[in-house]
Amino acid sequence: MATYQLVEKHVIEHHNEYYEVRTTEEDKEPRSLFFSTNEENLEDVAADIVADHMPGVKKWTVIPHRKDS
Repeated sequence: MATYQLVEKHVIEHHNEYYEVRTTEEDKEPRSLFFSTNEENLEDVAADIVADHMPGVKKWTVIPHRKDS
């Protein structure tokens, strides 16, 4: 089971590195969830988040957000 922490959009500035999973279905408006996790299992975590929090979504992408030092 993947380990992740969902992050509210208004508090992402406190994280050095976080990810966004965004829906990419053409017939629907995009939705996003932000999360932090270990990068090694990023795709598995994103798939778990979609399954847990966006049931029925078939198309999605992961967008990394990293703060510059």
